[in-house]
Amino acid sequence: MPTRTLRNGLLAALAAVGMLTGTAQAASAQSGSGTASAAPQSASRVYMTTVVSQWTHWTPDWHDSSHAGTLYAGSNYFLCYTYGLTYSDLGRQSSVWLKTDDDFGNHNVYVSDVYLNDEGFRNDILWLPKC
Repeated sequence: MPTRTLRNGLLAALAAVGMLTGTAQAASAQSGSGTASAAPQSASRVYMTTVVSQWTHWTPDWHDSSHAGTLYAGSNYFLCYTYGLTYSDLGRQSSVWLKTDDDFGNHNVYVSDVYLNDEGFRNDILWLPKC
């Protein structure tokens, strides 16, 4: 019986989160005139801390040819994650790349997740949707 109660409570909590997310998305789909917007909804921003300033890239790779701008260290927002070329630094290795806007005004650019703080590095694919 305790397992069933725990499972039902978990399902209720997940359903509530889903309903809240749906409400927020529906509200963001409204334009200033009160009618539904035809433009696609923008992704929610998830803030995480980067520990070093880093290059941003037009594609999820570390090549010089895809360099876009720079994302400064500190609190930054991310929109989604995808898999790309594996990158290694700071004793970490990952093929996860995060989409963001950089500090040079470039939109929809990628950075490797190896430069996130420990909490972000462990949880980024749990917190962000897949691109």
